[in-house]
Amino acid sequence: MGFDSNWIESKKGRKGLIKDLHQLYQQQETKDFTIIIEEKEIKVHKLILIIRSELFKGMFLLNVQDSTNRVHDYSKKSFETLDQFIYFLYHDKFDKSKTLNKKIIEEFEDVKDYYQLNQNSILDLILLDLIQEI
Repeated sequence: MGFDSNWIESKKGRKGLIKDLHQLYQQQETKDFTIIIEEKEIKVHKLILIIRSELFKGMFLLNVQDSTNRVHDYSKKSFETLDQFIYFLYHDKFDKSKTLNKKIIEEFEDVKDYYQLNQNSILDLILLDLIQEI
């Protein structure tokens, strides 16, 4: 599958990339992997998981998932926290239109460590800022 040059706007710099990733996040039909938590599903692009999470990168390299491209989350965190985590992987910010409270922010600390998020220093600053707001 190739990419149409009109679909990717990387020539527009960081703003174009952010727009592209947001559009990708919204495209449910192209998501090729599912994380199951609390009997709910979060669909995501495998490539985003590989790029942003060392745990998922290792998991995919070792082919540790079932043939349906699904995995159960074992972080023992809430669906809302994991949903915010997936949003963060695409946007480098939280989705403030969804539930965002101190519990989610505190759980996010553990989730970013559990999934070995690649941008810990930037995220630590964002989390510190959010904790002070709440």
